[in-house]
This record gives sequence, C-alpha cells and structure tokens, in this order.
Amino acid sequence: MIVTTWKQCHYVRDSAYVTVLLDRAKAYFRTNDIQPAIGDLNEVVSLYKRKNPSLSRSDQIKAYYRLGFYWKTVNNFEDARKASEQAVKLNGDQPSSWASFASNTLAYVHYSVGEYQKALNYAEQGMYEARKAGDDVAYLENWCEKIKALVALGDDRKAAMEIDQAVRQTRTIPESDYYLALLLTHKANWENRNNHPQAAFADYKRAVDVNRKNKDQDGIANSCIDTGYFLYSQSDWVGALRYYQEALRVASDPYVRLRILDNIGAVYWQKKQYEVALTYYQSGLNAIPLRFSKRQVSALPDAQLVRAASQKEFILTLIQDKADTWLDYAKATANRQRLQHALDTYKVADQMIDFMRWEHTGQQSKLYWRHKTRGLYERAIETCLRLNNPDEAFRFLEKSRAVLLADKLNELGARQKLAPQLIAKEQQLRQAVVNQQLKLAGLPADDNGYLQARTTLLAKQDSLESFLKQLETSNPAYYQYKYDNAITSLPTLRQYLKKTQSSLITYFIGDSALYLMGVTADTAILRKQSIQDYNRAVGQFAQLLASPDAMNKRATVDRFLALSNSLYRQLLSPLSLPKGRVVILPDGFFVPFDALSRSANQPDYAVTDYAFSYAYSASLLLKNSHKQSTAPSFGTADFLGVAPVDFAPKLKQVALAGSDVAIKSIAERFRSPTLLTYKAATRHAFQQEVQRYPVVLLFTHANADSTDQEPTLYFADSTLRLSDLGDGALPNAQLVVLAACKTGIGANQQGEGVFSLARGFSALGVPSVLTTLWSVQNQATYQLTSLFHKQLDEGWPKDVALQRAKQEWLAQAEGMNQLPNYWAGLIIVGDTEPLSRVNYWLWGGVGLLVFLVGIGSWRYLRSRSIR
Repeated sequence: MIVTTWKQCHYVRDSAYVTVLLDRAKAYFRTNDIQPAIGDLNEVVSLYKRKNPSLSRSDQIKAYYRLGFYWKTVNNFEDARKASEQAVKLNGDQPSSWASFASNTLAYVHYSVGEYQKALNYAEQGMYEARKAGDDVAYLENWCEKIKALVALGDDRKAAMEIDQAVRQTRTIPESDYYLALLLTHKANWENRNNHPQAAFADYKRAVDVNRKNKDQDGIANSCIDTGYFLYSQSDWVGALRYYQEALRVASDPYVRLRILDNIGAVYWQKKQYEVALTYYQSGLNAIPLRFSKRQVSALPDAQLVRAASQKEFILTLIQDKADTWLDYAKATANRQRLQHALDTYKVADQMIDFMRWEHTGQQSKLYWRHKTRGLYERAIETCLRLNNPDEAFRFLEKSRAVLLADKLNELGARQKLAPQLIAKEQQLRQAVVNQQLKLAGLPADDNGYLQARTTLLAKQDSLESFLKQLETSNPAYYQYKYDNAITSLPTLRQYLKKTQSSLITYFIGDSALYLMGVTADTAILRKQSIQDYNRAVGQFAQLLASPDAMNKRATVDRFLALSNSLYRQLLSPLSLPKGRVVILPDGFFVPFDALSRSANQPDYAVTDYAFSYAYSASLLLKNSHKQSTAPSFGTADFLGVAPVDFAPKLKQVALAGSDVAIKSIAERFRSPTLLTYKAATRHAFQQEVQRYPVVLLFTHANADSTDQEPTLYFADSTLRLSDLGDGALPNAQLVVLAACKTGIGANQQGEGVFSLARGFSALGVPSVLTTLWSVQNQATYQLTSLFHKQLDEGWPKDVALQRAKQEWLAQAEGMNQLPNYWAGLIIVGDTEPLSRVNYWLWGGVGLLVFLVGIGSWRYLRSRSIR
C-alpha cells in the first residue's frame, strides 16, 4: 500500500523508499512469497543504476546480499552467485555484516555444486569480514560453512579442531542453537569416520533433539537424514527407516525430499527388495523441479534436462544408487534386461559427471569428484562385462581416466580460436592469479595480511572466471572446442591400430577387481582379474625396481622374477597380443611392461618382442596423432640440450658428471643444436630458448615424487616449476626428453593418474615425452638416451627406437647392468611417430631446380638480346 501510494504521488524515490522496499521484501520472504520479494530487491538494485547521492551504499549491499540469499533458497545458484559477488565487490574493504553474509551465500552455493575448495575460501573470507564488523553470528555462520568444506575435502584433522572451537563459541552467543545443531552433526560425522560410533550416534541424536526443541523443520529433516544414514551404515535398517520417515514428514525442499527418498530406496536395496527400492528412487526423481514425472522404474530423465538442476550431487547419487540396484537385481535374477537398465542408468550418470566437471574450476574440487565417481565406473565396466559389450566397456574405461588433462588440452586448443588481444588479456588475468597465489603462499596463516591477500586472490580468480565465461558466450568456436567431451570409439581406435600396426592394453584398478582390455585391429578382449593378486605383486615389483642395491642377491633376483612373471600372467598373457608395438593406457602408476618376464625362473623380458609406449587415454593419443607434424624449416634450430652439470650450493644437488659429454654426443645428430651447459644452463636461459625447438633434452635433477608440491626442475642457478613456463610455452615441441630422476612419478590421484613432471609437459601440449620411472643410474641414462637418439636418427618410431636402444644395451651389458633397474626405467609417453626432420635432399633439389631455371632464363634473355 505504501509503495503504491509513493508511486501514485510521484514522491522522490530516496533512501526512505529503499528502506520500505527492503522491509517489504523481507516480509514477503518470511511468508514464503519469494518472487515478489525478489521483485522488490530488483527494483532497489535498479534505483542505484541512476546517480542519486541520497541513496546509501550500505542499503545497496544489503539488497544484493538478500537477493543472493533469496535466489539460494529456491536453488537458483547462478543468480545467487552473481548477486552475492556484487555485494562483496561493492563492499570493498569496509567492515560489513552484509558482505560477510554474502560470502556465506557464496560458500553455500559453491559447496552445493561440489566446488569445495572455493566454498572453503569464501567461508574463510566471510569469517574475516565478520570479524572486522564485530558480528559473532555472521562469524559462526561462515564457520559452519568452513567446517562443511573441510569435511568434504577430507581434511579431518583440521575439521575436528575447528568443530571443537566452534562448539565452545556457541556457548557465548545467545540463540545459537541452530549453529549448535549443525556443529554437532559435523562432529558426529567426524566421529563416525574415525571409528567412534557410540559417540557419533549420541551427537547425531543431540542434533535432532536441538532442532526438535527449536521446532526447526528444515533442521529436523537434515539432522534426521544424517542420523538415518549413520544407522544405515551400521546395517540398522529399521532405525534408519524410522529417522528417514520423520525427515520425510517435515521436509519441504524438493532436493531434501530427493535425498530422503534416495536413502529410503538404498535401505530396501540393501534388504534385497529391489522393486521397492526402484520405486523410491523414481519418486525421488519426480520430486525435483525437472518436469519429469514418469513413474515407470526403468524411465530416466534426459541428461540435458538434469543439466539445468541446481544440486546435481544429490541427483547423481540417486542415479548411481539406482544403477547399482539394477545391477544387483540383474545378478540376483540372471536377467539380461535388468543389466541393460543398469547400463542405461550408468550412462546418464556419466553424462551428469561431464556437466558437473564443466561447472567446477578448482582442481581440488575436480579431483574430489574424480575420486568420488570411481566406484561408478567400476560397476559400469562390470555391467558391460556381463553384457559382453566391449564397445561400452571401452567407453567407460576412457571416461574413467585423465579427464582433467583432456580438459586442459581442450582449453589450450580452444585458445587458438581467439583473437590475439583476447589471448593476451586471458594471460594477463591468469598471471595476476599466479602472482597473488605466490604472494599468499609466502605469508603465514596467522599473519595480519594473510586474509586480505586471500580476499584479493578470490577477486582475481573471479575476474578470470568472468572473463572466461564471457569468452564462452561470445565465441562459439571457443566454447565448442573447450567443452568437447567426445571420446574415441572402439571402431575408430581399431582403425588407428591397423594403420600403426599396433595393439593396445587398457586397464582399470577397482576396489573389487582388475578389469583388463586388449585391443587389436580385429579384436577386443575384456577380462576380469583378481585385484588382490595384482596389488600383492605390483607393490613389491615396483619397490625392487627402484632399489638396484636390493637386487645384489640371487634370492632377491629370484623373487623379482617371480613377481615379474606374476604380473606378466595378469596383465599381458591373458590378452594374446601379437608381437610388435603395444600402447599401454595405465590406471594410476606406470608399470614398466618392458620388465615383465615370461619366465618365473630366468630373465625372459617382454622388451624382446614388444615395443611399449604409454598414453593417458586413447582419445588424447589419437588427438595428438591427428595433429599435423610440421618439420622444422631449413636453417632453424632443431635441438635444445640442457645439462647444468654443477648446481648452486643453495640447491643442495650433487653434480652430474659426464652429462655435458653425453649431451654433446647426442647434439651432433642434429643440424642446428643449441646447448646450455654448466653456468649457461640457467632457468632464465631455458625459458628464453625452449619455445623455439622441436626436440628438448634435459640432463638434470628433478623433484617430481612429492605428494604435496608441484614437480620441479633444477637448473644451474635455481629451480623451475612447470606452471612458471605458462600455457603454450612449447608451441614447436615434438619431443621432450626428461633424463632426470623419477620424472614419471608423482602424486597418484585416483581417476586421474600420476601428477608427474611428464604429465605436466603433456598438459603444456607436448605430444611426446621420454621420462624416467625411478632414479636410473647416470651412466645408464646417458647411454640409453644416446642409443635412443641413434635409433630415432635412423627413422624408427619412438617406441621402436626405445625398444631397440634397450635391446642394444642388453646385448652389450654385463653383470648388474643386465638388471631391469638399469634399463627399464625409461619409457615413452604419448605420440610415437618418427621425428619430423628437415628434408635436406628436398631443399637441395629445390635449390638445384631454382638454379637451373635461373640459368635457363638467363640464356633465353641473352639470346633475345643478341638477336
């Protein structure tokens, strides 16, 4: 009424009018009338677009905060994010509770879509803003979001400390029961994961009781879900159902109802009442606003329809549970149709994972989801095995690996679709993020400037993400290339294998089984192997390979041969592959197939008959093979060799005596080599030179086996991380040779593989990398690398060149040098085609032709002038 009168009387729409709109919006919201509330807030926002000095900036920030909060409550996370970011941006460095609450909304939104690292960052920023504003409630609310994110990221130790501190804090804040219930639930989750079930159940019940006392229906629903899930994990089906039913009676949010119905379905799945379980899953899908209302239990929503949903994590969990139920139902009844239902459901879940991956920007969040979805791919492959469907099995094997690497390479390719000024702008924004990350890394967490530096980092990250989203909207070709999720099909792979006269092995290390597939131009064989046998053999095998000193006893060598033969029988012999070239698509750590022995009693290594190479996925391998290999132009540099030999004392690295001699010998095989040795082999010199060369060889040290640090290369004066090179730093590289210690190993991320130095170069767009799996003895490395380049010089493919180099080594080696510790550690990763070289005969022929044409023209002109 007041607003209507104000407009009819044409009163000035000043700060008083803004206050009325804000109050009315709040009243609408309290009666659950969300759209009129949002309408009033949008009107407030529009008033600030006109210059009006009488309007308060605080009210503008409040309007944006509430707009974000209201959008959040109806699960419109994109609009919630935009409004909340605007509130934080407008606030700047001023103390403000509204900015703190806006950061809390951002933390909630990012958590809800699985961006747990960003949720943690925004929660900590909200705590910082609340502390400046002296708002204990805002501080506690953000604290709860921080703990949620820590739990999701698996940082249990830090989460436990934060929970204890936050629970104590609630005692000093009036009316903090809402937060106490949340914290008790987090505490119970931690206790449950750390094998304190009695304490966990007590805290779950306390959380329920606190919410019942406050008559908080949403709180009751959520705490009953958590308590029910705890009882479900204890196989107390009756108790779980009791809490789930109570949650269902009071829950109003459609996604909360989906969770409850999914959990009830899971109880009946465990009770082997499969039809009942499937009915509950279907009711859960029908509960959410997807315009999907099919009651038939085999019906599935289209993945593109699910893409529009906000809380995809809950939907994905339900669809995965439904697929698992179909699989167990089919196994219990030997019903092929139910196996097909399982396969169809897994395919929808897999498409959802793509959509979620594209929504995530933080690497930690992406890795979390790769780990979380691991079981889905294992069960999907098992379904394909039971259906005898190698095509779909291969598809799931491909989708289970190296997705982050594929995304990175897609991004590099997409960038080529942009104008130079846009590329420069993106690089500028990325560099600003990197610089701020380095600044933050140099500050202790208790430093006064730490929180401000992190706030600045978030702002720079947001600027980069906004720019990238703008690129996606305005550049269709960029968008299409960046989000290309097409994978190589089995028929396409067979054509490639026929062309290259190769075979391929791909395998998946599951929790319950090892799945192995061998592919040739004509066949595809899928096998299921014992995971216990594999795990038992591979760990000891790798340990002995990395320790040549341990192999100085006959008994140890005998044990190694037995392990080597065991792995041969598990990974190679069941597939009956023809002799020749074989591509390995490993799951996790690289297994050196060269060192697998056909005999358990005497050395009979596979390198005799097979030329092995490795790739992160078939799709990435074929993408590289489709790139046009452009030979270096006449007269251009074609080889960069780097051998610091000695290192600055501060680096604490031993000298690599003889590396300069070895690199000079290899360089002589090239027409225009450049060598950086001794003090010339600096970090800066390498960065300046590397972009020019098709072949780069590094004889140096590397730190690539740390689980918590980025792989690092050592130069004469300092170190270099790969991120320091920047994207697109090696545009001409065909082959990078990493003759340094353990460049092929690193932190193993389930579902993604080993984050090694070799993988880092692959992510920079290098199609082929020669790398080491353990600390290979220096002289062996030098000689094998030299033999490899000798074979490349003769025109052999890279995998065959490496095989022949190892065979030549074995033919000459004596004693300990015959052990695979010395020769099997070098592997080739990626494209294996022969090096493209300058065709000097062609250049000579062209020159001769030009000369003859010139002579002929001169004679013709001279004869005309004589006449």
